[in-house]
Amino acid sequence: MARFEIEFSKSAAKDYKKLPKDYRVLIDLVLSKLTKGIPIDIKPIAGEEHIYRIRVGKYRILATVIENTVLITKIGPRGDVYK
Repeated sequence: MARFEIEFSKSAAKDYKKLPKDYRVLIDLVLSKLTKGIPIDIKPIAGEEHIYRIRVGKYRILATVIENTVLITKIGPRGDVYK
């Protein structure tokens, strides 16, 4: 798997800060793996081009991949993040 740089949109950064600390730690771990090229649970969103979801427990991270950069656009609970 390729190595990626991680960037957060303003709204995703706010979402991240609102999360419980234990989930922020898990998200940091998953994103760290992504920057090192270690495979993680990432899948494309059905019906959307270039938008992916990363699963972290009960939370989901929505991201757009542009070349070697992953732009995190939204972070939230599974039921709310897709709305």
